[in-house]
Amino acid sequence: MNTRRSGAALLITGLVLATAAGCASGAGETGPDSSATPTEKQTLAPTASSSPSADPQDPTTWIISDAGVGPIEIGAQLDETLTQLPDTWTNDENCSWTAWWNSEDSSYGVFFVRGTESDDAPLREISVYTAAEEPVAVPSPVTKAGLGIGATKEEVVAAYPGAEEGEAPIGGGTWLKLPGEGQAHVFFEFREGATGASDVVVTVGEQPSYEVCG
Repeated sequence: MNTRRSGAALLITGLVLATAAGCASGAGETGPDSSATPTEKQTLAPTASSSPSADPQDPTTWIISDAGVGPIEIGAQLDETLTQLPDTWTNDENCSWTAWWNSEDSSYGVFFVRGTESDDAPLREISVYTAAEEPVAVPSPVTKAGLGIGATKEEVVAAYPGAEEGEAPIGGGTWLKLPGEGQAHVFFEFREGATGASDVVVTVGEQPSYEVCG
């Protein structure tokens, strides 16, 4: 499956999303098109719920924070997380370490990834993404400041003055890392030449990974 972002790193870095269905089971489904890189064994403790009132059936109610995205929490178990989500989510044997979902109008999607060191490794990365050539804001998960995919760098920096900018090692994209004291951080990713963010990623990595399932 090939969902590439505009960056690079261990598990998913700079998502230059391409719509593909390598790992998806069922016609029309799109999943994280990347290949997983083995990760060192980690112990991640689930943090306080990122969105206590989030409706698992409606991702537009989900809040993005360094704890996770809506009911999907960094440090949680993949299988247990899937039991809390509707059956429109996909997880198959070819990409057993990741699960993904796409909105009905294909305007955006969400996927999450566990570590690959063992079947019970904790979730380490969650991404809200769009494959649109020029990302714009759509009803989707957002931060408490109301920012999500389509947000501009100016908007992110205005809402989060301590945001740190960096360059993705692959693809020519850039990212803004939100300040925080948790084990994970929120990143806004920008493809080269794009004004709006194509991905909003919560990860324990130093930056979002380039590939997750291939």
